Amino acid sequence: MGITTVVYPGEAALSLVDEFVHLRRLATRDPIPAQDDRPAREFRERLAEEARTPGFLAVTARADSLLCGFGTATRTPVPYAGEPLSGDGRAQEWLAGAVRIGDLAVAPVARGRGVATRILDTLTVPAVDDRVWVAPDHRDTAALSFFRHQGWRQTVFPRPGAGPTRAVFLAPRHPALAGLPVVGC
Repeated sequence: MGITTVVYPGEAALSLVDEFVHLRRLATRDPIPAQDDRPAREFRERLAEEARTPGFLAVTARADSLLCGFGTATRTPVPYAGEPLSGDGRAQEWLAGAVRIGDLAVAPVARGRGVATRILDTLTVPAVDDRVWVAPDHRDTAALSFFRHQGWRQTVFPRPGAGPTRAVFLAPRHPALAGLPVVGC
């Protein structure tokens, strides 16, 4: 399978939003019936807002002409006041101004072929300082496993039913990792 990747800066990505919605449903095996458009509407709204922020990128991966994966990234605002480290001094040091991976989805038939890795590698290029992070849902075991396998370090470990529901992973060469102890996975 020959895979090609294309980068879409800013609002150029919005022309692909319907394809992204379809692929997200495939990738997550979304149990929500297609007639319930709430998750798709929320995704479209979030993507439209993020696409207007400076530094936003979307990357697609295609096998021939079929979309088999996509990812998005944007710069975290400075100062950073969002979850999951809200009010924590680490948020400014680790996340403010860093590249945040927002989405990473790969069609089930394309998994295990390096598609997600190629997309992730392309999304992290703008982080010349290696400050990149992602906050997948702590219940998404496939995402957690993928980032661990890529050498990303989990720095926030949510407890089910308490506190934030997102784990935080820092990219393998994130400068904050130099001072963190290694925790077994």
